[in-house]
Amino acid sequence: MRNWKNWLFPILTALTVTALALLPLRLSTLEDSKLTGTVHAEDLSEDSNFPFKPPDLPGRLWLLVQWQEMPENITIMSHELEGAERDRAMAQLREDLAELGSLLSPAARTLLSEIDGDSWEWSRHYLRDQTDLSSASFITASTHDKNQKTYLSATVDGESGQIVGLTFNNVNIEGIPCSVSSLELGKAILDRLGLDYTPEEDTGDVACFRLTDCKSLFWITRHWTDLYFSFTVDWAAVDKEISVSYGREPTDAASMQKW
Repeated sequence: MRNWKNWLFPILTALTVTALALLPLRLSTLEDSKLTGTVHAEDLSEDSNFPFKPPDLPGRLWLLVQWQEMPENITIMSHELEGAERDRAMAQLREDLAELGSLLSPAARTLLSEIDGDSWEWSRHYLRDQTDLSSASFITASTHDKNQKTYLSATVDGESGQIVGLTFNNVNIEGIPCSVSSLELGKAILDRLGLDYTPEEDTGDVACFRLTDCKSLFWITRHWTDLYFSFTVDWAAVDKEISVSYGREPTDAASMQKW
């Protein structure tokens, strides 16, 4: 009995130390399972770059426009796409351009489908807001086709695979041929993205929309040899102090266009 009691305290001490050592890993596992539905086998530190579950599309677009206009507010990690990853991105972009072409005239659809640049540049960008740990990824692609004298640049949402920004220029034509107006084309693009919006301005070649669930404006321009659409910061929806610090304090879409 005396020998058993002598061993009891060391055994309990060892078990306690082991439990305390495993506690952080267990908490990390529970936290990963709760936030992401997956288990991260390593300890999560405060400065961990582990990508948490991305927000919905309006949340991802807010990260995108911050990256474009307020990059110092987020953490950015980028790398070039190569091999199979690049091939998958190319296939996805071809599919996206075909869907976009269905909204345009047959001539414009052909122009988009036939673009085959002399060289492509592909990158994936991971964006993370350290205040709420929201994160998103976007793929950017650009190319210049010397034969067709065409330039194309696209931004693709890494979660949905949909185009959220496009610049298309073809100097061989006078006016990108579309079967609908810029306003109607903008509505069609936003509807395909599943976003709620309010039309703010329509000048014929240029249309602007204000998103309901995101502090962002959507601009689409069809002018001469260019077709362009992109999301930008809605400075009227941003905290006034922040807007002033960036020298931006417009109150509507019309004033935003002047910048």
